[in-house]
Amino acid sequence: MRRQVIISGLVLALLSGCGSSSGSGWNPFTWFGGGASDPVTYDEAGNQIIVLESLAPRKGYPELVDIRQLAPNLTDVSLAQSTSGAIVTATSALPSLGYYDAELVKVASDRADTLTFDFRLRAPNGPAPTGTAAQRQITAAYSLSNADLVGIRTIVVRGANGARQVRR
Repeated sequence: MRRQVIISGLVLALLSGCGSSSGSGWNPFTWFGGGASDPVTYDEAGNQIIVLESLAPRKGYPELVDIRQLAPNLTDVSLAQSTSGAIVTATSALPSLGYYDAELVKVASDRADTLTFDFRLRAPNGPAPTGTAAQRQITAAYSLSNADLVGIRTIVVRGANGARQVRR
């Protein structure tokens, strides 16, 4: 019993010493960052604006590069009107089965009245069966709103072996 009283007294004396040195590394209240205040600013009307740290990474977000290849042979490009604008559809003939992740990717055009797309897809990882001609086709589509189509006269879809276009 006497031993517990002595140990408890020493622990209390040690902890009371931590309270007086708030900047000390031995103070358990400062071990987890404590209560650092956020900077406070005010707008023109006198309302308080609390500025918080950004959740973005310090070095910024990585810039992703599309490494998919262009579709080998474009066989068809069409434009279908919809209630909200139009849908561009492109089909490619492939050398074998197993191609996936097909997408029409909008790219910058040198003309203001032209929309340009790259037909990109991923090739199979290993050898793939040939299959029939109907099985070796892949189609991708892109939905355009009426706002996207303002002033556009020509839509071009590019593949690895050339491009096809459709006019409005």
